[in-house]
Amino acid sequence: MNRKMIMIVLSGLLMLAAGLPTAQAADWGVGGGVAVVPDYIGSDDYEAAPLPYLTVDFDNHMNIHLVGNRIKANLIPHPIFKGGFVGEYIGERDDVDNNKVDDLEDVDASFMMGGFLGFEYPTEEWGKWSARVETMFDVADGNDGQLTRVAAGWGTGFLQTMRIGLEGFAGFGDGDFMSSYFGIDGRDSRRSGLDTYDADSGLYEVGLKANYTWNFTGAWNLHVIGGISQLVGDADDDSPVVDEGSETQGVLGAMITYHF
Repeated sequence: MNRKMIMIVLSGLLMLAAGLPTAQAADWGVGGGVAVVPDYIGSDDYEAAPLPYLTVDFDNHMNIHLVGNRIKANLIPHPIFKGGFVGEYIGERDDVDNNKVDDLEDVDASFMMGGFLGFEYPTEEWGKWSARVETMFDVADGNDGQLTRVAAGWGTGFLQTMRIGLEGFAGFGDGDFMSSYFGIDGRDSRRSGLDTYDADSGLYEVGLKANYTWNFTGAWNLHVIGGISQLVGDADDDSPVVDEGSETQGVLGAMITYHF
């Protein structure tokens, strides 16, 4: 674990220690579902993936949310300003359907871990507006890189039992991150027959997510999530990896959850 990650972890523990003595769990949520996702970044083949769901919301605005491949813990006890831990799991690229990409060196699974800062601003007439910036580092020796993402969202409830949300986002990868998923060195070129390609750091993805929640009875909820993104920059179809698949990436899933 590098020095940046040590500082993030220590800062998070200090915020957690400061906030928890005055916090009481106001709401717990458990559940799960399934999503259809690309079988690797840049693929046009899709596979099913589990969608675990575990949330704890405290009465001082702190919370911990595990949804799908992401975990986020807000450690700032404030109604508007948010900040804390964020983590994201990226699956391995191994034994994929595309034969040429499968001949490339495997990329092990990565767990990206870091921090975020942002805000959530609710209004009575225009819903809740939010924005955040997050940066994460691989701590599992998969892509060995850094991922930074900026996002802005909006959500609102309607018909008393339903809620919708939208979020636009952009992702930036450092050189190690980009090389792992989009680059091809001489050895991989000889193994796969694909051209060599250098993928430099920079903007690699822009997209839009949407979610729908229906409280269909008591404490039970149905969540439907979807999203579409476009690979850009050195991650577009100039990369032979993406040219074998697709620049356009999508996800669609559903979960059943219970809150108590």
